[in-house]
Amino acid sequence: MLAILENDIDVLRLNAKTVEKLKNKKITKVKQLANQTKTKLKDIGLLDYQISEVEIKLQLEGLDLKGNY
Repeated sequence: MLAILENDIDVLRLNAKTVEKLKNKKITKVKQLANQTKTKLKDIGLLDYQISEVEIKLQLEGLDLKGNY
């Protein structure tokens, strides 16, 4: 189906600090990231602009937060 889901989050070309925070919380795959909510991302320390970046990059791949794919 959506092959990108199994890829590493690096394919999304997110800001390095965002990727670092995500990987510190063991979120390494696009599917894991897409299954998060804005609240969960805030809880792990992402700032609003970082969450917006994540949403935009996922949307460019036809994905969304909360597992809407």
